[in-house]
Amino acid sequence: MRRLYCGGAQDVFIGQPKEDVLMRILYIQPYASQVGGVDTVLLQLVQGLDSSIHQAYVLLPSWSPYVEKYREAGAEVLFGTIAVFGKPTDSGYYFRNMKNLISSMREIKKLVKQHGIDLIHSHKMEVIGGNIVGKLLGIPTVQTVHELPRRPLAAYQFVGLLNHLFNDKVIVLCERSKIMFKWGPWRSGKLIKIYNGIRLPERSPVPAAAGVRNLREELALPSDSKIMITVARLNPMKGIEYVIEAARQLKQERTDVAFVIVGDVAFDAEKGYKDELLALARQAGVDHMVHFLGLRRDVPALLAQSDVFVLPSVYDIFPTVILEAMSAGLPVVATDVGGVPEMVTAEVGLLVPAQQASALKAGIAAMLQCDGKAIGERGRARVAAYFSQTTYVSHTVALYESLMNAKRPLSAANKKEVTSQ
Repeated sequence: MRRLYCGGAQDVFIGQPKEDVLMRILYIQPYASQVGGVDTVLLQLVQGLDSSIHQAYVLLPSWSPYVEKYREAGAEVLFGTIAVFGKPTDSGYYFRNMKNLISSMREIKKLVKQHGIDLIHSHKMEVIGGNIVGKLLGIPTVQTVHELPRRPLAAYQFVGLLNHLFNDKVIVLCERSKIMFKWGPWRSGKLIKIYNGIRLPERSPVPAAAGVRNLREELALPSDSKIMITVARLNPMKGIEYVIEAARQLKQERTDVAFVIVGDVAFDAEKGYKDELLALARQAGVDHMVHFLGLRRDVPALLAQSDVFVLPSVYDIFPTVILEAMSAGLPVVATDVGGVPEMVTAEVGLLVPAQQASALKAGIAAMLQCDGKAIGERGRARVAAYFSQTTYVSHTVALYESLMNAKRPLSAANKKEVTSQ
């Protein structure tokens, strides 16, 4: 194994291209995540690839807890400069990222040469560089858009135009993202919608199983209490304050309901929001019924011991935690944002308007009157039918193969030219 100098960025260790695979895919993930997000769904994809056919390479800007997970899934993890053109954080943002773009393109071109990359798949719409390299070298390029439009819409449509120009195909996760790829009377013909998917558990963990903590005992709750569970990062986009207010309203009607919040902040800047939530629960007089558990590694067991899953997001694109809850057999009460309506239909849950605690409370109260087990079983079947890891991977691989078949003669010629340089 040799070291490749990346022009001032972190060095990466490289090996010779593996000759026993048919397709080598370079995934570009621009953010070193601590809690999931893009890494969660990308890991599902990497884990689902057939290692006898596909070799995955994951390019990250720096180390994260997901590095070892990618490696365990058979991917080779690389580090280097990644240029992003999102919402500016300071006056030098775009100048700095233009410099990063030049470095990133140079590094990615070297990676393509060293590893014999056949296809480049970038994640997040603001990532630019790998897609341009692919265009220059005749390598198929794909970009997955994990965003919804905000104001100003024109800014998102401009980035969408770059995605359209520099990629062979653009994957969107839901219908609401497509507006970013429409410019007046014109719209992109490169869009394809592929739902994220999750690995289906055989069955939810039995709460009484050895080594599984009893949640009601842990929280000193009566055995017949109803648990509303929310699993989310503590960030204003997740709208946890609306759960607290819904709890305040619901306590006037029922005393047998407890709310469990699983998750924590991902960045120091979010700690103030967490403090606000804890203070709000005390002020609302519900700190005895709203329980903040922090980060937990036993989420499947916690879901199995809960009665209703609640997600009060203000902004969300395609929260796979809803799929995890549905696969655990839980009915869902969630806000009508992003791709949530494409996951949660009337047969498996209730949708309520975002940022309306009274509507959230009403949805929870209504769900508690329903046959939660029957709804949960329908949810489990829906995930198996539309949102499994197998479906997610097979649709993505089918896209890869269609692009490779369309460009195979040109790609082979270009690869030979790159290798000879």
